Amino acid sequence: MGKNTTSNFEANKTRVVWGDPSWTTTFCNLCVEEIEAGSKAIFAALSAKGWSNLVIKFCDKTGLNYDKEQLKCRWDVLKADWRVWEKLKGLDTNLGWDVVKGTIDDSDDWWNMKLKVS
Repeated sequence: MGKNTTSNFEANKTRVVWGDPSWTTTFCNLCVEEIEAGSKAIFAALSAKGWSNLVIKFCDKTGLNYDKEQLKCRWDVLKADWRVWEKLKGLDTNLGWDVVKGTIDDSDDWWNMKLKVS
């Protein structure tokens, strides 16, 4: 018989929902804080100590008890979003920004050109 390689803890772990936009802002600010404090590892986002600090600080600021794996997942999602953003933005400058919507605010011609490229 095969051995079950998934622990009960992993099987019962729920995926977190980042419903409040301020949680992402807090997360990003804390990541920057840890990186600036020198908690960055070679070829990695944060060192083990950096992640530990981040988990504690995030819980203190938000009251959310997310673990390292859940925060790392958010890091990965935001990194992928950033890559899409950079690709979309390309070398264009002077783009507008809609603060309320959190989106690029530019002409229909600009959007049509970008949609044709992708």
